[in-house]
Amino acid sequence: MLSSIRPDLYSSFSFKNSLAEAMPSVPHELINSKTLSWLYNASLDIRVPLTIGTIYAVSVHLTNHSERIKKRQPIAFAQTQLFKWLCVLHNAGLCLYSAWTFIGILNAVQTAYRITGDSNAPFSFNTLWGSFCSRDSLWVTGLNYYGYWFYLSKFYEVVDTMIILAKGKPSSMLQTYHHTGAMLSMWAGIRFASPPIWIFVVFNSLIHTIMYFYYTLTTLKIKVPKILKASLTTAQITQIVGGGILAASHAFIYYKDHQTETVCSCLTTQGQFFALAVNVIYLSPLAYLFIAFFLRSYLKSKSS
Repeated sequence: MLSSIRPDLYSSFSFKNSLAEAMPSVPHELINSKTLSWLYNASLDIRVPLTIGTIYAVSVHLTNHSERIKKRQPIAFAQTQLFKWLCVLHNAGLCLYSAWTFIGILNAVQTAYRITGDSNAPFSFNTLWGSFCSRDSLWVTGLNYYGYWFYLSKFYEVVDTMIILAKGKPSSMLQTYHHTGAMLSMWAGIRFASPPIWIFVVFNSLIHTIMYFYYTLTTLKIKVPKILKASLTTAQITQIVGGGILAASHAFIYYKDHQTETVCSCLTTQGQFFALAVNVIYLSPLAYLFIAFFLRSYLKSKSS
């Protein structure tokens, strides 16, 4: 059911207090590895996305203003067959990884719904929201695990920008903002175990499966109708706008816990509310940039 936002989530908000909240537990799939357990905790330090994101954004800005980029001059390696096949490997790898994430998180949603409600009962929105919001449901059935790897993948995805720059093309504001913001948004969602982060993982992994498949085809010089590229951009805009609205709704969602018979709010900590705010704020300019790209690339080119 819908109600007002819990005042304690924002009235006395303190980022310092949010950072003091307990770290989420290491996913059970990683718990037996000391190295991966250490990596999980270390990579969720706020300094990791801030440092990498800043280095990335500054490096792209400086490279964009270099003489080579101004002259649209690719590096020598970018003109080799090896570079082409490395790009194919990069795109195909991210396509397969994104598909693995999408299938995995859908299975986790199904499992979470099954353990949250009565398996013999008809479909219930209360059970659905309970499976999304309860820390004992979707988070433990797979969101912590798949979401964490998805967070790490955002650092690797800057290779997209490296490929563009290597070809002598500038990186657009959309490209740079998209990658930098994704690092911080996914960090916040996983660090604070914020329920709405499931939307980012589900929607984005699906879109990326299609997008990187498209990039794989174009890298192999397989002709793809322009309408498919326009459709992909439309899907991205739909994901951003629809996902942002759906994510924001979590702040107003309450559900009945079947075990305790109590009504619980979907967001229970200031950290979770902060993560939601970060994602919604990030998505607003991103939607504008994607819509501007769509108008510039497809509608204006068609009219001219």
